[in-house]
Amino acid sequence: MKDFPNIKELKLLEKNSQKNGSGILYEELLGIWKFQYVWGEDSDEVKNIPSSILQVLSARLELKRKNKEDQLKFEIKNSVNFGLLNIIFIGSAELKGIRPLLIFYFEELKICINNLQIFNKELKKPEDKKMPFFSLVGISTKDKWMCARGRGGGLAIWVKS
Repeated sequence: MKDFPNIKELKLLEKNSQKNGSGILYEELLGIWKFQYVWGEDSDEVKNIPSSILQVLSARLELKRKNKEDQLKFEIKNSVNFGLLNIIFIGSAELKGIRPLLIFYFEELKICINNLQIFNKELKKPEDKKMPFFSLVGISTKDKWMCARGRGGGLAIWVKS
């Protein structure tokens, strides 16, 4: 895992972000992030099977500006690829709080084969209490990585592509 902090450094970053905020800025989040690794909630070991599966499926998180004036809202896309099959969730995301949290929900599910859409479904927005989120832990614009803890407790790291 070159150029990434180790799990102990990530946990220190997380403690600091819980107290003082991560300092992550809207502009730094824009772009396409490729999934790298995930650690379990109370583990210092990379979860090899889920990490490997998500790497093989080219799991990606894409954050785009929703509109020029708003420095809190994004369009979010989460996608995986399996050969020519592409599964894409598209929705809205927003930064909240000092840490900050990236709260999001998906409005649409698309399935494509070789860029030809074969399925499209509108998705319902969850209740506010059930909204998925990433608690943003740290980012390195120099080494192009981002780390966040998901609502389910896993700590993940992505690399900007």
